[in-house]
Amino acid sequence: MKAILIQSLRLPFILSLFLLLGGGEVSAQWLKSKRTYAQEQREKQEQESKLTPYERFFEKNSPKSSEGAFLKLHQKEQKLYMELPVQQLRKELLMAATVTDVSNPQLALPGFKNNGPIPIQFVQKDSLITMEVVNSDLMLDQANSELREEVAGSYGNVTLHTFKLVGYSTDSTSLLFEVTDFFLREQRFFDGLVSYVGSYRLSSSPNSELSHIEEIKSFENNAVVRVERSAMVSLSNQKGTALKDYPVTYRLTYSLVELPEVPMVPRLSDTRIGYFLTEKNILHKESGQIEPVTFARRWRVEPLHPELIARGELSEVKQPIVYYIEDTFPDRWRKAIKAGVLRWNKAFERIGLKEVVQVRDFPKDDPEFDPDNIKFSCIRFIPVGIENAMGPSWYDPRTGEILNASVMVYSNVIKTLNNWCFVQTAQLDPAVRSKTLPDDRFMAALEYVIAHEIGHTLGLMHNMGASSAYTVQQLRSPKFTKEYGTTPSIMDYARWNYVAQPEDKGVNLNPPFLGVYDYYAIEWGYKLFPELGGDFIKESKALQAFVAKHESNRLYKYGAQQMGLRLDPSSIEEDLSDDPVEAGELGLRNLRFILGHLDEWIQDDPDADHRNDLYEQILGQAYGYYTNIFAYVPGIILTQSSEQSGIPRYKVLPREKQRAAALWLLRNVSGFRKLGEQGEMEHLQVAALKPFELAVGDIMKMAMLNTSKLAISYYFDPTSYSPLEYLEDVYKFIFSKTLQGREGLTPGERRFQEIFVRYLVAAGSYALDNIYPVGFKGNTDLELQFAQTYPQLRPFCYDASDSLLGFGKDYGMVDHLWAQAVNLTTDYTLDYTFKVRKLLEKVVKTTQDPTLRAHYQLLLNSINRKLEK
Repeated sequence: MKAILIQSLRLPFILSLFLLLGGGEVSAQWLKSKRTYAQEQREKQEQESKLTPYERFFEKNSPKSSEGAFLKLHQKEQKLYMELPVQQLRKELLMAATVTDVSNPQLALPGFKNNGPIPIQFVQKDSLITMEVVNSDLMLDQANSELREEVAGSYGNVTLHTFKLVGYSTDSTSLLFEVTDFFLREQRFFDGLVSYVGSYRLSSSPNSELSHIEEIKSFENNAVVRVERSAMVSLSNQKGTALKDYPVTYRLTYSLVELPEVPMVPRLSDTRIGYFLTEKNILHKESGQIEPVTFARRWRVEPLHPELIARGELSEVKQPIVYYIEDTFPDRWRKAIKAGVLRWNKAFERIGLKEVVQVRDFPKDDPEFDPDNIKFSCIRFIPVGIENAMGPSWYDPRTGEILNASVMVYSNVIKTLNNWCFVQTAQLDPAVRSKTLPDDRFMAALEYVIAHEIGHTLGLMHNMGASSAYTVQQLRSPKFTKEYGTTPSIMDYARWNYVAQPEDKGVNLNPPFLGVYDYYAIEWGYKLFPELGGDFIKESKALQAFVAKHESNRLYKYGAQQMGLRLDPSSIEEDLSDDPVEAGELGLRNLRFILGHLDEWIQDDPDADHRNDLYEQILGQAYGYYTNIFAYVPGIILTQSSEQSGIPRYKVLPREKQRAAALWLLRNVSGFRKLGEQGEMEHLQVAALKPFELAVGDIMKMAMLNTSKLAISYYFDPTSYSPLEYLEDVYKFIFSKTLQGREGLTPGERRFQEIFVRYLVAAGSYALDNIYPVGFKGNTDLELQFAQTYPQLRPFCYDASDSLLGFGKDYGMVDHLWAQAVNLTTDYTLDYTFKVRKLLEKVVKTTQDPTLRAHYQLLLNSINRKLEK
């Protein structure tokens, strides 16, 4: 009641106030204003109800947008939207994710793509937009294009992701849909983290709350999305978990690019030339058969004036290959980087093309330039503690056309170059005998590294067989090395001339500017055949004839990098010459010389850190010489050759060379130990750790573990070094003093015997190479599949000379083979197990030295326990 009374008293007061102030007019205005506001609200609601979902998206809280001719990206309220032109539907695009940076470089490698690039397309299905991985495995040319629908059922696309359609643009020319979940969630085809760290498998649990879209960019024919992700990482293997719930944050840069409207004429590969490959299947209309082939990856390089080439002159190209150097490189590096890039123009000039490869600084006043734009190929400086460089590229999966390439130079490559030059050339070059290389030596080394990586970006694979074309005598010749360097290809892992001795004055210690093979490979990959009208099969025939002219010359030989199974000693990394035994002897002599002068040459090193690093590098270099000789023992030289050439595809080394390599390893186990002891100095931190002692154990194993591979070489050539001869040599050497009744065994000799007995005991149970197909060990599904399909031995090298499409279908790597039929390692080792037991039973009774007698008794007990089981 009181409230009502107060209200009733207020009303007359308010009315009198209105009258006093001309309230009738104000009241009318107020009522009119109220009606207008309500009307405006109704009109606004009516207007909004007429807006399309697309218009409503932009009406309120306008998004942050990046608009290019290719597509548009919109970021709004922590969500990402893509606006795709309708004309882009069902067009083949390319997508990949590159690691931009990471909190721990062991878990992801900056600049690296773990997968991809992946060909994709967007397809509209009612109110959904799907992203499909395009199945481009089968190639249909114009002659059989009418079969496209017929084969589509066997080569369908894979749906990778679906997106809900927000709406059409006002003019219906584009579609808007949300893509946030795709970019923030881990995708099978776009992993950021590595799968393995050493022997440990990596598993991760993404933390979606800490992941977000960081940057969006859209360009003329591509777009970029950068995301930041966080995850908890664990590392584990069969032995257990090494790391659990370790936090990691990393950034991924997704790139989406439009493929060329007119595909490049592809080039069928040849196993005798090392190019990165793109796998395809081609359907033959006449035969109805599908044949697997591979195309070489290369740039589309076309002359601007072909008539000049016809007259024997040089022509510029329509679209040169341009590399942009990041402005974060140290200034003094830039000249060497540019020189390393431009080297390759000499090879292109051989086929009539000039200034094909160009190099420029990052533009400072060009608003169109962006290093994330796939239109620009860049040489990037990655400031992480990795002693390496790499040259990845993007390519069109339809033809193998390279669209973009980058060279990643990691900051610690400078340490690698310092160590390499010191350890491999200090015996002859006084200029490198210091903590850091002088500028001229460092720039020459950096130029070489850049040239090697640029070779990769041009499509070239490693040619690990190149250096085997030279002899030791040629590598010690001033005249020869001045003209040819250390190898016929800078795409080999043949570095500096570690063979040359201090007395070999005037010998060139460096790799070549470009090797004989490098010129040859560029000519094969980029020579044009305008008279053949773009018929890649006819071009392949012409190129086969070109290769045939060089097939018998070792300077032009290509040796594939051997992954897993390593049988060919002429095609391995970090070696020089065709004789690893002689080269290793000379290399070790140089290392002893360098070690003897280490303190004299490196004086500005008060804490001995640098000499410690060099000491470990020297031991690693020496270890490499031993592994090269280890590969020489079973020695099967593999050659990719045509039937017409008459060159055998495999040839076992002469028995004398095989046995000499085996005996060298046995005799020089102690030599490696002495090399380590020579470097033992109290002021070196590494001396207490004695890493060479660990390596000595590995070298002892090398000296006795070639039985299985010798079984393969002996099968192919019964006049070669047999596994049984080898085991007899190993047995007689390791137990030589014991067989002679001598008791003065050193600790190293006792350890050698112990390792041999452990090997016999393990091999007596089952030699793994005896029951598994070589190359499939440990993968049960592959083992079963291979055993059912290929019960017989297969040839080492692919032979596609009868193919309609040319010579070769693959990288020319060693094919898998089933060794069960020829590998009798178990039989041999069991026989020697009994032989060693008989010897031990005798000497246990006669040995006077109690320590040595205990050693023999321990070995005997190990054998007896195994045989009793």
